[in-house]
Amino acid sequence: MKTHANTASALALTLTLAMATGAWAQPDLRTQPIEAMGMVSTIEGRVVAVNPETRLMTLRTPDDKFEVLRVPPEVSRLDRVRIGNQVQVTEVTTALIEVQRGRDAGAMGIQSSGSADRAPGSLPAGTLRSTIRLYGQIVGVDSAAGTVQIKGARDTHTFEITDKGLLGQLKVGDGVIATIRETLTGEITMR
Repeated sequence: MKTHANTASALALTLTLAMATGAWAQPDLRTQPIEAMGMVSTIEGRVVAVNPETRLMTLRTPDDKFEVLRVPPEVSRLDRVRIGNQVQVTEVTTALIEVQRGRDAGAMGIQSSGSADRAPGSLPAGTLRSTIRLYGQIVGVDSAAGTVQIKGARDTHTFEITDKGLLGQLKVGDGVIATIRETLTGEITMR
């Protein structure tokens, strides 16, 4: 009987200490955006070569330059593209970099997701979306150069920060989340 009483007392003491030290507390993370950027680019032209096996397509642009496009595997009906078809592809890329502070900041890893929305019709058309979320940690801040070094799950990169005033707020050890979203919309029309 005495053993059970000691075990119960020890368990009660352990639970009390665990609750007092926050062992069951919610994660301690505070997130603050520090950089956002976006880019839009469009390419259009007439198909001069297409190879469904290698998924390469060559366009002649209106200014008589040649562009070779690698067609993603999510694009179906590539075998229906013909020389002379018109192509227009728009790419929108956005990036948001956030700093995480708190006891649980600085986890490293990568998450990614994507989707494909095919437009109806006989030729390839639609939208591809992808999101990559990179988790890392600040390992260096160079205020003179306006850069921050971020160590990720695989390697370390140096990034230039547009708003130099933010560099004073960043510290080695802060966690970082970089979210990159890419939307690729394309359409091929008969000529």
